Amino acid sequence: MEGTAQEIYQGHLDLVSQAVWDRDYDRVAAVMRYPHVIHLAESDHLIDTEAELKLDVETFRDSLMGLGATAYHRVCRDASFDPSDDDRITGRHLTYVMRGGSYLVEPYNCAMILTRVDGVWLGSGIRLAMKLTSGLNYLHPDRYRGTNRQPPRHDA
Repeated sequence: MEGTAQEIYQGHLDLVSQAVWDRDYDRVAAVMRYPHVIHLAESDHLIDTEAELKLDVETFRDSLMGLGATAYHRVCRDASFDPSDDDRITGRHLTYVMRGGSYLVEPYNCAMILTRVDGVWLGSGIRLAMKLTSGLNYLHPDRYRGTNRQPPRHDA
């Protein structure tokens, strides 16, 4: 995937969004870097392995189905190459969860870091401006119950 930072960022969003919708969790896991970090309003979560990520993505997809979603789209607002590292893109996007022509949740802002490893752009971390009370579940609850896991610091 080559092009401008915005084209690469949107391409990654499209690939992952479609894979989530298709329940292709292997594909989602293959385009992420580990450890992977999800920053939510309530807390930050570290994902160490592909197996952990797949469990979380399946939980998220199930929550989309539970809400009655008929569409899941993410649209790049802006993205740029890191001025000191051509193998890093930072960007922001809006996420839309819809049923027909209506929003199931208000569109919400996200920020993400992509890192190029061996020529492949991988998601390194994401910040979601979405509260866990929205009805969308980004994390499998059994993985975080009773833990004090602390993720590494990232800029996403």
